[in-house]
Amino acid sequence: MTSRRNIEQTYRTWSSPILLELKKREHQMALVERQALESVLMERRLLDMGKPEGMESRRSGGG
Repeated sequence: MTSRRNIEQTYRTWSSPILLELKKREHQMALVERQALESVLMERRLLDMGKPEGMESRRSGGG
């Protein structure tokens, strides 16, 4: 069984370049798309800092 740590590492490895590329192209996106990207980046920063992740952070996010 794959550990949660391995799953998170795989997620970061695959998503980081994709998120960085989307951030570069942010000016080409519609407002709602930019807002969604910012939400993902915010959640990612929370994950990287060891804060609540996934549904927990969404519930406490208020937004």
